[in-house]
Amino acid sequence: MRKLLLYIGIVLLCLTTGCEYKDIDRRIFVVAIGIDPGEEEAFKVSLKLAIPQGEVTKIDEKMLIITEESDSISEALRLMKSKVEKELDYVHCKSIIIGEEMADRNIRHILDWAVRRRDIQLILNFAIGRPAALDVLKVKPPSERIPSNSLIMAMSGQGTESPFIASVYSYQLMRDIYEQGKDPILPIIEAEGETQFQIDKVALLDKEKVQLVLNPEETRLFNLLTRPDLRTNFPARVEDSDFQYYTESSNTSYKIRTSSMGAPVIRYKIKIRGIVEENSTQELITHNLLEKISEAGGKELEQSVMALLEKIKEKRLDSFGWGLRYGSEHWNNETEAKDWKELYPDLKFEVAADVRIKYSGLIK
Repeated sequence: MRKLLLYIGIVLLCLTTGCEYKDIDRRIFVVAIGIDPGEEEAFKVSLKLAIPQGEVTKIDEKMLIITEESDSISEALRLMKSKVEKELDYVHCKSIIIGEEMADRNIRHILDWAVRRRDIQLILNFAIGRPAALDVLKVKPPSERIPSNSLIMAMSGQGTESPFIASVYSYQLMRDIYEQGKDPILPIIEAEGETQFQIDKVALLDKEKVQLVLNPEETRLFNLLTRPDLRTNFPARVEDSDFQYYTESSNTSYKIRTSSMGAPVIRYKIKIRGIVEENSTQELITHNLLEKISEAGGKELEQSVMALLEKIKEKRLDSFGWGLRYGSEHWNNETEAKDWKELYPDLKFEVAADVRIKYSGLIK
């Protein structure tokens, strides 16, 4: 019996074919993809390529950008194969940039393609490029040694830790688009010439396209409400003096309260512990003044957050997942989505900010 199994195994091994592996010197690595509306076709697809040099000590790696228009993304990629002499490899692709004009129309087609593509990872970053995706791909900061590495580090949080950047991976975007009770978001990357970009805004989408773009201050508040321990600063005005306090730790939670007699209420509770980072006066900061700064900072934060929540509600968006939370607390799966949709227009907000400034930032 063992000999028979051995003979069968040998025969099967003889029937197997070798893989289509190609050496690294026969590949060009795609590190970023940009998708804009085409001038003559539906899509203009751009690929940012990193060309391997073969030497680890190389200071600057070579890069190339190629574009192609087609009525489908897949066809554009295959047409671009005829523009290079090596095989296009997508295993190192970390970013897909959607042009602003395309994001204002519909992003679902692009996302569906990216998720289905077998050689593109589900952990790549999605973002909106302003004014176009191709303009963002062309940006090459002087500090960048590996093609598109500055964009990858900024978006993934491996480099800078900015309170204005919100990272969105493809699996998160796919989940939010198809999940009832939560709408997707995308960061906006603005190209400023050919050597600099800026990421300080967030676009809020419905299930298809952009509905609202938050300014930098609103984006910072959005990140405060959606992730813990945001490292940033906020203002506090005491009488005629302006202060800035740095958040050493932050935490945000909320509860949804509904009743048959009144409108539903979402109660936000924000807890911040920080230090004074900037003082516009020469006044000595005492314990009494620290308490005043804490109180003033809390009130200003409550007003700013309340304005942001009302602005998002006016657009009938649910970027925080309120509907998802409501559904998790109610057990009627057949009607909870419909119930929340009916409750949403009457939604009220309450915001309580507990700001505590621990010390002045100076050593006495």
